[in-house]
Amino acid sequence: MFPRHSSTAICAAPRGRQRGVYALEWAIIFPVFFALLYGIICYGLTFLVRSSMQHAVEEGARAALRYAPTWADREVNARETVANALAWLPATLRPNASNVKFTVCRVSSLDDKSCTQDTSLNAGLVCDIRTPCMVLVSYTITGYRDNAIAPAIPGLGLVLPVALQASASLLVDRRML
Repeated sequence: MFPRHSSTAICAAPRGRQRGVYALEWAIIFPVFFALLYGIICYGLTFLVRSSMQHAVEEGARAALRYAPTWADREVNARETVANALAWLPATLRPNASNVKFTVCRVSSLDDKSCTQDTSLNAGLVCDIRTPCMVLVSYTITGYRDNAIAPAIPGLGLVLPVALQASASLLVDRRML
């Protein structure tokens, strides 16, 4: 007859040959999981900054419609509102009032795209039902990839956006002022 062997003796490898396998598997898998988790965190923070920027410029556009005697005062209100709403950002990303773009121009129709140019505010600019005005407020972070909230892992920074931009526009007629 055949000699009797225990089933564990045939299938199991010697205990000495398995030492360090778990550490080796962990060393191979950990960088992949860490890069994935860190990428999710970096992108989440990027979306947080972009969403905050959009909210801030929308609030700035609304602030331009609050009572102020002149368009220049409305511009100051809008720029300060954007800067205050983004005061939580790090200094490299935070706007000051001069970095926020504020434009007011007359539009001939709702499809008029000529209002994107930076125009000087005319003190006598009058908005009425026949000739409405467009108020544009925007803010751009040009060097976001280099100044992101979470520092990029070498190679991972290539997937972060170079710039973040947010803009809001309001069509204004006499009834809103």
